[in-house]
Amino acid sequence: MSKYRTLSLHLAALRDTPWVARFQEIEAVLGFPLPRSAYSYPAWWSNQSGDGHIQSQAWQSAGWRTGELDLAKQQVSFFRQEGGLTEQRDANNSSGVSRKEGLTIAEAKAGVAVHYDVSPENVEITIRG
Repeated sequence: MSKYRTLSLHLAALRDTPWVARFQEIEAVLGFPLPRSAYSYPAWWSNQSGDGHIQSQAWQSAGWRTGELDLAKQQVSFFRQEGGLTEQRDANNSSGVSRKEGLTIAEAKAGVAVHYDVSPENVEITIRG
């Protein structure tokens, strides 16, 4: 499992977007310091995919992307990706009333993806009954 799993879980639980986070807040969520490269190189915060980018996989697997990086202020903004969990939840619940019946398939897929450190596109859910 990725060492950035706690960041994935934190982002998946957030309701508000964007999340403007100071690096110290992110470190508190993670429970360890960010690497020096996070403080020096904008590329560390880019929304890349593929091997060697476990940090960006953490926020992307939870349906988020980064933007508005300010290295001098040591802060970055996280935004829900278009079509992310909040938009899907809102589309499924157009009444505006809080749902209490459980997760949507998209929410379940995102949670399973975070838990197993895979992309949500690689998760299939079958309902039998």
